[in-house]
Amino acid sequence: MSQIEDPNQLVTITTATSEFVAQILVAILDDAGIDAFTFGSTGTALGVTGQSTNPRWGVPLQVRRRDVDAAKAALQANRRDSVDIDWDMVDVGTPAEEGSPHNTPPMAARVAWLIAAVVMVLGLFLAIVVLAGG
Repeated sequence: MSQIEDPNQLVTITTATSEFVAQILVAILDDAGIDAFTFGSTGTALGVTGQSTNPRWGVPLQVRRRDVDAAKAALQANRRDSVDIDWDMVDVGTPAEEGSPHNTPPMAARVAWLIAAVVMVLGLFLAIVVLAGG
């Protein structure tokens, strides 16, 4: 007797190294119109993640059996289409010059720091005088 597989049964298609990565994969599949599900595992409950060589510690990513091929194709397409950024080619602007308003704390912060420093020095001086028998 041949067993008919339920097309709505959840099937694990990959095991992510963390819940964060698993949620990213869910979002990728959601963008592709595929319902995906992820569940915490024993490893995530114990704080043991990142061991991709041991899937029982990872976070399973599951889809319906009928969506397995489409989900795998969507994940492959996302990997293929992802852009590697060459940060040497990105213009991040010029560093702020010395004395620019972006490098200097506001006047109120400088005054507060000076007052705090004076109070600490006076407190230390008073502590020394009291301990010396003053």
